[in-house]
Amino acid sequence: MPRAGSASEPEAVGFLLMPRFSMMAFVSAVEPLRVANRLAGRPLYRWEIVSADGAAVIASNGMALVADRGAGGPASYARLVVCAGFEPERAYDQKIGAWLRRADRLGSALGAMDTGAFLLARAGLLDSHRATTHWESLDSFRERFPKVEVESGLFVIDRHRFTCAAAPRRST
Repeated sequence: MPRAGSASEPEAVGFLLMPRFSMMAFVSAVEPLRVANRLAGRPLYRWEIVSADGAAVIASNGMALVADRGAGGPASYARLVVCAGFEPERAYDQKIGAWLRRADRLGSALGAMDTGAFLLARAGLLDSHRATTHWESLDSFRERFPKVEVESGLFVIDRHRFTCAAAPRRST
């Protein structure tokens, strides 16, 4: 799959979906890419669904999405986004961490939606970066990863890292 977009090649985006990921966050990221392709009249973006083992992934709503590949395979994407939900670190293992670090070395911009930032931080990829996560997990994220400059915004972009809380903080 091509990494960077050009006039003839669409930009490659990988979505690493973790068990119990937020379907709302995932669809909110994919649909703008699909619409951009449609409005342009040509493919500007291509995306792949990646799971830890290459098998289907069950979202927090119980729906399953078929993966195109497993983590550990090619990691050459222009952008690689980790999408998680409840208990984000439960499925983390050294294979996933190594794969994310390899994507970083290959030049992928790394991102996270909802609680996906926990996995990037666990792999050491958010150290000394500004980042955010789902508002319900901000305190535990801040405590668990003191080397990350945690912000409470809806999204944060810092160099080649981008994180999105996926849901605005509820008003009290």
